[in-house]
Amino acid sequence: MGAIAGIFHPATPKPVDPARLRAMVAAMAHRGPDGAGEWTAPGIGFAHRRLATVGGATATQPVATPDLRYAAMLDGTILNHATLREELRALGHGFTGEGDAEVVLHGFAAWGPALLDRLEGGFALVVHDAATQTLLLGRDRLGAKPLHHAALPDGSLAFASELKGLLAHPLLRRAPDAAAIADFLALGHVPDDACVIAGIEKLPAGHFLLIERGRMVRAPRRWWTLRDAGASTPDALLPELRGAVARASTGAVPGALLLGGMADAAIVALLAETSVKAVRTVAAGDDAAVAARFATAHRTAEASDVTAWLPVLAAAFDEPFAMPEAIAALAAAETARGAGVVALAGTGAPLVLDGARRWRGFAQRERLRRAGWMPGWAAGLLGKAETDHGAALGMLPAAVCDDVWSAAGRRALAGHRPQARFVAHWTGRDPLAGAMAADLALLLPATALTLADRAGMAAGVEWRAPFADHRLVAFAHGLPAGGGSALAAAMARHLPAMRVEAPAPPVAAWLRGPLDAAMRNVARSALLAELGWFDLDRVARLTAAHRAGEADHAVLLWRLLVLERSLSRLFGWPASA
Repeated sequence: MGAIAGIFHPATPKPVDPARLRAMVAAMAHRGPDGAGEWTAPGIGFAHRRLATVGGATATQPVATPDLRYAAMLDGTILNHATLREELRALGHGFTGEGDAEVVLHGFAAWGPALLDRLEGGFALVVHDAATQTLLLGRDRLGAKPLHHAALPDGSLAFASELKGLLAHPLLRRAPDAAAIADFLALGHVPDDACVIAGIEKLPAGHFLLIERGRMVRAPRRWWTLRDAGASTPDALLPELRGAVARASTGAVPGALLLGGMADAAIVALLAETSVKAVRTVAAGDDAAVAARFATAHRTAEASDVTAWLPVLAAAFDEPFAMPEAIAALAAAETARGAGVVALAGTGAPLVLDGARRWRGFAQRERLRRAGWMPGWAAGLLGKAETDHGAALGMLPAAVCDDVWSAAGRRALAGHRPQARFVAHWTGRDPLAGAMAADLALLLPATALTLADRAGMAAGVEWRAPFADHRLVAFAHGLPAGGGSALAAAMARHLPAMRVEAPAPPVAAWLRGPLDAAMRNVARSALLAELGWFDLDRVARLTAAHRAGEADHAVLLWRLLVLERSLSRLFGWPASA
């Protein structure tokens, strides 16, 4: 667990400057406050920061085989590392410590990229093979851990856990990407197939990138796909949840984060079933009822001062990230650090468990549309299928986003449409299955799991998400589409009647209250004026109408505020006061 960074020269084995490696990983020191290490060989260099959750003092990274053929690094936790270790020992592999990175090292030596299929947990990993002159970058099935990479002007490939790790490399060119900014304004986050800095890519979830020196770099390859496991019965959900929580608790005595939804409370209930000691809980807000019901060792995080947390949000997430729940998540993780370094939360539960219920309406309309049975007036009202799909996601309509772009901004976009990326996930499939696949590929890694990783690691906490366990996800994919909340039904005997999802933060009130001055200054932003892509007069009019209570433009204005603060940090431009 921690931060990884590295440089690889794919054309010729030029030496790697260790000072650059140290600068890259130092920029991500918050991810690994418990130690640092580096390793270099001709044409390759690794650097690592460690958060000590597995293996104790013997789990330092990077790791290498005695003959130096293989070297590896890991961010994340391999939950089944003990089982794999014994399997590899039986094959003749020797271990010098108890860390899970050594399992990755020897596992790749034994099985090559097929190792990925054997690993469980959230992870990003890199392995170098000196004999074949290859570098492997791999990411877990659902995208719990991030991995960014970029081709640099000197021909090298740089990679890092977070964007700020790449930004520490002096050769990285910084230029904003208009399409990614449009994606953010529409969605409230930058998807994993885009980056707000042009030229930087994110390794997709469930993919690996294998680079061989002297050969052209190929596209990442998918190593995991959610397969249809058949119909699941709601009565079996509770045992599946118990299994997911048990796996997420491997190697740790975890605490739990209470952010206001039923999924968090469900985790506390399941931890309390098997825990001898009081479960440690941290709440961002008032969750005293859950803490009292299960007699937890409870703390409360303070997240009420949104003006103080806004710069923390920009610093922790790098790219603009407008889920307002992230502020409570940051506060909870910071408080949790004092009680331990592993915490579980119900992150991703609405996407995973209630997908079928949420997409039912879209699927029905899309089936009618495909069959030609939708009346012309209805088809015209709903527009294209991808627009309908985007609306179901809470995506801002194109007309709302387009309203704040200047003529120069529209030229920079060159016709880019954020909702178009969803089409590939349901074209040729049953609409319900396709929409759920889009949830997992486009939303889960870039929203819920990004929130968990950045908020947790900003505080040096390993935030684990049992609801994003790939076995539970496969089970949930087969749940019937009708009815109410599957989670509420499964936990009915364990929890009192409560909200399935946490209440939405009061963004509209924030913008009329503590963030009023900050929002008004966005319309006068020197940064956005220099960028030239936005109609700041229009932004000022929208802000004035919102302040006066004449209209509710909270979603768009909040995203513009977050965007400006993020761009200021990324590009060193002046932010509004």
